[in-house]
Amino acid sequence: MNCKIIAIDDFKRDAKKLLKKYSSLKSELEELQEQLFENPRMGMLIFENTYKIRLAVKSKGKKRRFTPNYTRS
Repeated sequence: MNCKIIAIDDFKRDAKKLLKKYSSLKSELEELQEQLFENPRMGMLIFENTYKIRLAVKSKGKKRRFTPNYTRS
């Protein structure tokens, strides 16, 4: 399946701040990107072609997660 991941400006701005705070986040976002290429429908469908996923961040501590949303086109 051919797919492309585009980060919106709000995500880029928020991620830039969080990358400074959580050292493991960069590698975890890269891993998430690879997982989305393998399975573009991962996560919970919240409305048409929009999915909610949970991203555990090791450097954030136990049971700490981010919840990015993404849209398939």
